[in-house]
Formats: sequence, C-alpha cells, structure tokens
Amino acid sequence: MGIRFDSKFDWLKNLRVQIGLLTLVGWAIALSVDRTYVESYRNESDQIFTAQGMMQMVRTRGQNAALIILSIFETGLFGVGLGFLVAVGFRVFKIKNSMLRKRMIWCWLTISFFLCSWWPHSTTHFLILTTGHDPLRDYITMETTFHWTITFCSVVLGYFQYDLIKLMYEVAMMRSKMKEGREVDPLKQEWYKNFNYQGFVIGIIFMAIAVPVAFHYQPLLPTYVAYQKFFFVTFHLVNSAVLAVGTTFAYIALRTILLLPPSPGKKVSIFSSIAITFLFVIQYPHPFFHTNTALKMNNTVAIDFGVHIPIVLATGVLAFYQFRMLELATDEKSSLSVAAQMRRKSNSGGSSQGASNGGSSMKTAENNSGSFGASSIEESTSKNSSATDNQPIEMKKIGGDDVTIDVHG
Repeated sequence: MGIRFDSKFDWLKNLRVQIGLLTLVGWAIALSVDRTYVESYRNESDQIFTAQGMMQMVRTRGQNAALIILSIFETGLFGVGLGFLVAVGFRVFKIKNSMLRKRMIWCWLTISFFLCSWWPHSTTHFLILTTGHDPLRDYITMETTFHWTITFCSVVLGYFQYDLIKLMYEVAMMRSKMKEGREVDPLKQEWYKNFNYQGFVIGIIFMAIAVPVAFHYQPLLPTYVAYQKFFFVTFHLVNSAVLAVGTTFAYIALRTILLLPPSPGKKVSIFSSIAITFLFVIQYPHPFFHTNTALKMNNTVAIDFGVHIPIVLATGVLAFYQFRMLELATDEKSSLSVAAQMRRKSNSGGSSQGASNGGSSMKTAENNSGSFGASSIEESTSKNSSATDNQPIEMKKIGGDDVTIDVHG
C-alpha cells in the first residue's frame, strides 16, 4: 500500500519528496558551476602543464570524458547532501528520545558533510596541482582538510551502526538467557571468552605492523621542516590506528553478528559491517596511492574511479541505512523507538523486571517490523505504542518459549 495524502499539497511534506526536490536543485546548481567556472580552471591547468612540457598531465579526449562522468556523479552526490542537510535538519532536532536524537544529529551532520564535500574534494585534488605552491604543502592541506574529515565521518557512522548491532545483540542474549536459564553472553563470562578483548589484541597486532610499514613507504626526509615532520609522524600514527580500529571492528562485529538469530536485521548488519570495515581499511593505503604514483593524468583518473568512488559507494550504503534509521527515529511508533525505550529503561532501572520489560518490548518490535534496518516509516509496533512509556508492561510465558506481553492501560 502506498502513502496517501489528505490534500494535493501534502506530498510536499514527505521527507523523501523534500530530499528529492532539493537534490535536483543542488545538482543543477553544482553541475552548472562545475561545467563553467570549475572547467575554466581545468582548461587553465592544461595550458600550464603544456607550457611546462608536462604533457602527461594534459587531458586527452578520453580522459576528459571520464572526468565529465565523474563530475556528473559527484555533483549529483552534492545535491543529495544538500537535500539531506536541509530537509532532515528540520526534523532531526524534533526526535523526542534523547539517545536517538544525539546519535541522529551526529549522523545527520556527518552524512551531510561527506556527501557535500566530495565534489570539492575530488575537484581540489585536480586543481591544487596548478597553485604553484610547494607540492608537499598542498598534500598536507588535502589530508587535513578532506581525508581526515571523511575518516572522522566514517568513524561516527561506524560507531552508530555498531551501536544498533549491539542493541540487537543485547536483546538476543537476553532471550537466550531466558530460554536456557543460564548466562550465555560471552562478554559476561570468563575473560578469555570475551571477544572484545580478543579484538583489542588483534588491533594492537595490526597497529604494530602498520606503523613501520607506513614509515617505510613514506619516510621522514631530512629536507622536511618541523611542521612537516610533525604532520607525517601524526599522520602515520593516525592512519595506522584507523587500520587497527577497522580490524578490531571487523572481528568484534563478526563475532557479534554470528550470535544473532536469523532476521532481516542480521542481513542488514552484515552488509553495513562490510562497508564500515572497507572504509576503515581503505584509509590506510589511500594516501600512498596519491604519493607513490607517477604524476600522470591516467593515474589521477584511475585513483578517482578505483579508490574515491568505492569509498563514496561504501559510505552511501551506510548513509542509506542511517537515513532509514532517521525515518524511524522521527516516528514514535516505530520499532527503533521502542528499542531505544528498552535501552533507556534497562539503563535507568537496572533490575530484572526492567530487563524483562525491555526484552518483551523488543520482541514485539521485532515481530512487527522484522528488522531495525529494513523497516519503513509506516511500520509500527502498535497503533498506540507511543503510550507504552507511561504504562506498565507485564511479561507472560505461554507453553515453551513463546513470550507475549500485556500492556495495562
């Protein structure tokens, strides 16, 4: 059943419609600027490289066609970011649940920045070569302005997605404990069974390997001045840490997801975790592609299509699911809102009764929506589920393991 509107103008209030319209406006403006103003700088760069005899950096017809396709894609992404920033911005602060509101504000900001920044990011990679400044200074500018910021965005999105996976994990462990009558959560048993500790050890191992490898492929040269040496030391440590966090995340996420029962939410978690792991891991070799390849237009185009676009697509996967989460977070009747209520009550209550209430609420949400990540905005736990905050919930067992709940009004 599709969405029905009460009047002919109500469709303009739909979040997806607003994002779509603003996307078209932003895309049209950005593409116009790219094909006129920015293109004049590209033509100027061709003239500069021709005068310097660097014909390998002058665009051929085929390379120019590839860059036009890239511009269409990236300006479209800019339009999506603009639409997301404006349309979602009017709603994200209205989320009533404080836990969801804080997380959604961070995701809204990071997704908007990532989508809007990629067009100037990619364009700057190309045009910064024509500034006439020290290439090393230009490289440091690119890293601190764009690469480290998108790494931060990836970390924020990764944390939020992992938090949702952990929420499903907590509910699954709660249900398993009720079923078997004993503690089954590896995180609450002997220390050597705790896969969080195991993941931490894996991260330390990768960090120990990544740091010397980074300094081998990008060593500190005697010609570097103080700020350049400081940058590269910090840069290698940060990039190595990002790789270590990525491998730690991959291991912990894998162990967590394997303990989840089969559900659409589990499938969403698998794809999201793969995307997160890729974003973490690719940040380590990413700068080496820029510094260890010959200065040729072919290499510039190859890095754009071989490294930058896959990063955009991987983050797009996460952004899509975070958008669905945001849709649900703004709907008080959604399964995600009920899940957040369970987390809040469990944290504030600290009693077995609170845990039972939370588990019952979550089971109701799962039965109605099937998945936190795959639910649509129309799905809800019940017609009056928003009233459950002020009503006691009683859990009953029927037969073997089936659990139902009664809401007393």
